[in-house]
Amino acid sequence: MDSCAERIALFLAVRDVPYATDGAHDAETLMVVGRGDCLAKSAYLIGALRALGYPARRVRWLYHLPDRPAEVRLLPSREDVHSAAEALIDGRWTLVDATHDPPLAAAGLAVAEWDGITDTVPAYEPRGPLWRPGDGPEPVPNAGVPESRVDGGRSYQAAFNRWLRDIRAAASNTSRHRAADV
Repeated sequence: MDSCAERIALFLAVRDVPYATDGAHDAETLMVVGRGDCLAKSAYLIGALRALGYPARRVRWLYHLPDRPAEVRLLPSREDVHSAAEALIDGRWTLVDATHDPPLAAAGLAVAEWDGITDTVPAYEPRGPLWRPGDGPEPVPNAGVPESRVDGGRSYQAAFNRWLRDIRAAASNTSRHRAADV
């Protein structure tokens, strides 16, 4: 396998792990748990790219949560921080965002493809500058939102993960129906 195909295979292996905010939050447990958030998926990807010999780093940015599920309206703010990977490929830092697994495209979430060379589409559109190690303090979402409003976030997280599971179930049922029709 050439180096580009190796990078693509790695990206697909990480991207295809289900995205969930109630799964792993770090690289070490991502493959054990079988699902994880952007922190876990980007950390795993960075470690694996480094193991293949590529300089890699985390990149973060502020973004707005999707409009669904409906519980997002209960939050004091839709602002959050996203994490992805960047790798130095052919002398250029390249965004490699493997956050959303393919079934989530059915809900309009960005599911990236990667040619192993150029930037992927970011899972979430940046709202402001990108942060990289050495850039100063990391981005902080919801600056100024009182800590007492955290409970709405817990309700949202549970609803968000239910919504993700429902999307995957619907996509799986659609695939089974198509296979039966053939």
